[in-house]
Amino acid sequence: MSEVTIFGLGLMGSALAKACQKDGVPITVWNRTIEKAEALKPVNVSIAQTISEALAASPVSIICVDDPSSVLTLFGNSEIWSHLEGRTIVQLSTSLPKQVRQDQTWLTERNADFLYGAIHCGPQDLGTKDGHILFSGPSSVYKPVEGLLSHQGGKIEYLGEDIAAVSVLDLAWLSTRFGEFIGMLHAANICQSEGIELQKFIEMFPDNARIQHHVGTIRDGTYDQRTATLSVWRASLELMKQQAIDAGMDAGFPNLVGGLFDRAVQVGYSEEHVMALFKVLRGDAGTVD
Repeated sequence: MSEVTIFGLGLMGSALAKACQKDGVPITVWNRTIEKAEALKPVNVSIAQTISEALAASPVSIICVDDPSSVLTLFGNSEIWSHLEGRTIVQLSTSLPKQVRQDQTWLTERNADFLYGAIHCGPQDLGTKDGHILFSGPSSVYKPVEGLLSHQGGKIEYLGEDIAAVSVLDLAWLSTRFGEFIGMLHAANICQSEGIELQKFIEMFPDNARIQHHVGTIRDGTYDQRTATLSVWRASLELMKQQAIDAGMDAGFPNLVGGLFDRAVQVGYSEEHVMALFKVLRGDAGTVD
């Protein structure tokens, strides 16, 4: 039996697997396309052919896929439920607070434990001192797996018993990121419209790595170099919209920003860096309504 099963081998899921491998942790992996699993170094890794096999292989399973409903998507088939009993499921897919609470109830009814987490670093940081993941859920579930989770980096934080706490804080954090994006995009547009080099703007923020990176991406046009695509950020924005609806909040901010993202997707920038939004603002793809 391996120590942990990882469901999903995108950029983040693969980084989670490699961090475990680096520390000698035996793992099982499952992915919808087997090629991504086979691409991992064959060190301390087993490849599960089915979801049932993947669950049965380890006492702990980590989910990291682009689907906020992935608990039910993966485990909804009643034939799988017997393999859930006694397992700990760690959800790292970005999900709504309502969904996280529903997942906990659903898994508890099937005698499985549940933790929710949010990755707050790039895939290149996982397994290093800069690896940063937030977790929430029952301490009785977190404590036994704390050592296992620590292989993902030096900043593993437990935020308490409320299973949805990390989901709420993650959406709040994402809201600030979208605000930064729009501010940086408009700033770059101001500079270029008045003939000021973007490098001069970047030099105003010698201690702000995010501005240096994001505005530098616009300066250099390196929209193909990204750890998270524009479409991944857009998916998070859709969750922010839905959370506002669920909570009876005004959704003006995510709706406004969402119009820009929608236009970028329509003209083919889905797989580019989020700063490819600048090409829409600049008018490369026409004006934004």
